[in-house]
Amino acid sequence: MLEYQNVVGGRLKLKGKALDVKDCGVKKKKKKYQREESSQTESDKNVDEGNSHLDYDHLTPAERRYMEQKQKIDMQKIAKVANKSHKDRMQDFNQYLAKLSDHYDIPKVGPG
Repeated sequence: MLEYQNVVGGRLKLKGKALDVKDCGVKKKKKKYQREESSQTESDKNVDEGNSHLDYDHLTPAERRYMEQKQKIDMQKIAKVANKSHKDRMQDFNQYLAKLSDHYDIPKVGPG
């Protein structure tokens, strides 16, 4: 019993005001919208809408060609995926799994 002599008993005392959930509830802050339209002129809006890609002015000609080619390839990949139906994707996936070697199979563990 001598080991427990220095133990403080009772409830924990929390600093600050006690939380009273029923009185306060959850308060939401109102969103503040900034008017970006006033900062842009009509010509800037037309340029932004026309160019969906990044501004390539600061790039070298080789970098610019690379970025344009990459964007072109990405668009082709997206179009290819969009044309496939779910059934076609499942058939391709099953063919891929059939081509894999037995190395990737889950080994049987235990008797039998």
